[in-house]
Amino acid sequence: MEKDFASLVGTSANKIVNSTARELTPTYAQDSPSDPYKPNLAGRRSWAASDDVYTAIGESHATLPVGLYSCEVSQFGPYLRKMTNNIDALIDLPDSESERLLEEIIHFRELKSTFNEFGFLYKRGILLWGPPGSGKTVTIQQLLKLFVTDGDGIAVMIQQPDCATACLNMVRTIEPERQILAIMEDIDALIDRFGESGYLNLLDGESQLQNVVYVATTNYPERLDKRFVDRPSRFDTIRYIGMPTAAARRAYLVAKMPKIDEMTVTRYVKETDGFSIAYLRELVVLTQCFGFGLDASIERLRKMHKNQPKSGTGEGSTFGFA
Repeated sequence: MEKDFASLVGTSANKIVNSTARELTPTYAQDSPSDPYKPNLAGRRSWAASDDVYTAIGESHATLPVGLYSCEVSQFGPYLRKMTNNIDALIDLPDSESERLLEEIIHFRELKSTFNEFGFLYKRGILLWGPPGSGKTVTIQQLLKLFVTDGDGIAVMIQQPDCATACLNMVRTIEPERQILAIMEDIDALIDRFGESGYLNLLDGESQLQNVVYVATTNYPERLDKRFVDRPSRFDTIRYIGMPTAAARRAYLVAKMPKIDEMTVTRYVKETDGFSIAYLRELVVLTQCFGFGLDASIERLRKMHKNQPKSGTGEGSTFGFA
C-alpha cells in the first residue's frame, strides 16, 4: 500500500540530529566582534546599497528593489544580496497542484484585514513534497512570478536560519508592510546542515513576522521531524506535487514546440508518461535543438529516469490543513 505524507515523516533510519550550532564561515566567525545576528536597527528606516548588497545602515533606499535576495552575514552584521532570477519562460500547466496552490495564495493575499479582525498573525506556511523533479521548483517559480514579477513584493532565499531571521526582521523593521516570500528549498538538507531549532523558531517562535509566506520543499519527508508538521502554525498547507498529467505535458510540449502537428504531439505525450518537467525540457532540447530522433531521445531519458533517486511517496497523497 502506498504511504501518505503523515506516515512517512520522521521514519528515516538516518534521522537528522537536532542542533542549535551556527555554521559560519571561519572568516566571519573570526572577524565578528559581537553577535552578527543582532544588528542595531534603532531608527533605521531605509537601506544602504552597494553592488546589489542591502543592509540597514545609512539613508539611501526607502524600499528594497523588487527581486529575489539571499541572506548573508559579514563582520558588520546581516545583509541582503540581490540575486539574478533567471528562469525559463513560465507555462501555466492545467489541472495541476501548482495551479491550485497559486489560487490559494492569491486568495490569502486578499485576507489581511480578516486576519487582523480575528487577531491572527498574517502569515502562511506551505510545504511542497514529492519525488525529485516532480515540479516543486516550477511551483516556486510560479510563486516568484506572483510576488516579484507581478507584484511589489520581494522573495528571500533561506539557508542559515539565524541569519535569515535577522535579515527578515531587518526587512520588516524598515518596510513594515512589504510582502515577503521566504523560500527554503530542500529543507531536509538545510536542517541536516544547520539543525532543527532555528527553522522551528523562524516558522513558529518568538521571531514570527507579519505578511510573510514561507514555502519549503522536500523530496524526503521521512527525514523531517514530526514537529514540523504536527500543527498548522508551522506549515498550514502540505501539498504533494506529482509528475505532470497528460494534459499538463501536452500544454508544455505545445508551448515549447508550437509548430508540432497533432499526431506528433499525441505521440510525445504518450511516450513521456511519468516524465517530470525537467525531463520534458530535456526532450525538447534533444529533439529540437540537437536534432536527435524522438525514439533515441526517449530511450536516453528513460535510462536516466530509471536511475534517479526515489522518495518515499505515493502519487495523489496529500496532508494539510484547511
